[in-house]
Amino acid sequence: MILIGEKINATRKPVSMAIQSLDAAVIEQLARTQAQAGATYLDVNGGDPAREAENLLWLIDAVQAAVQLPISIDSANPGAIEAAMKKIKHKPIVNSICLEKKRRETMLPLVRDHECSVIGLLVNDIGVPRGIEDRVRMAEEMVGLLTDAGKTPDEIIVDPCFLTVYTEPNAGLDLLESIRRIRSRWPEIHIGGGISNASHGLPERKWINQSYLVLAMGAGLDAAILDPTVEGTVPLILAADVVLNRDEMAMKYIAATRTEK
Repeated sequence: MILIGEKINATRKPVSMAIQSLDAAVIEQLARTQAQAGATYLDVNGGDPAREAENLLWLIDAVQAAVQLPISIDSANPGAIEAAMKKIKHKPIVNSICLEKKRRETMLPLVRDHECSVIGLLVNDIGVPRGIEDRVRMAEEMVGLLTDAGKTPDEIIVDPCFLTVYTEPNAGLDLLESIRRIRSRWPEIHIGGGISNASHGLPERKWINQSYLVLAMGAGLDAAILDPTVEGTVPLILAADVVLNRDEMAMKYIAATRTEK
């Protein structure tokens, strides 16, 4: 399971304040706590478009001073991503490319020219997908584009677009069935996205996020952008991997029970 820690995002107040005061210790601590909780990548978002590249580079320096985890570069700005590529120490994920014409045309050459994995968000110029068939059709286009750009199946992460279940009554069921169909069609790629997007507008969001995560894993999800420090999240993932026969002889689960993680 690819776990991308979501907390180092300049749209969050603690991160924004740390950037303004150049308090690298705050960022380093966020990096360490997510790594200790079980993150396998750390998402880094520079926020403010006017200072995005500068913020992104500063954040990357702070993260890499604290942990050895690879980074998910969270930006739609090709210039900021290009600059970040020169700083990173480990093969990154680019988060993300989508099917909007302008963004696709600016991002495809970038991911073609660099060794990286890529999150492909199923959104196009019309907007978010409208149901199951739309997602599968958009996934076909996305996988084709990324394959043509030289990405291997293991470097492709299709994000089926998690919509808010509160305002879209069938959003959860549509997404789960879409994951099943995409997994069946492309068994070697990764499928993942921002789980917490689904719970906006609801109280006690962690219960929605955790239940959605486990259901999505059962449908074929194997990557997620989330907060690994939320109590119970990583143990649930480890347990679900055992049930889904993704953890041979439950070795990872057993090992985790013997550590603080």
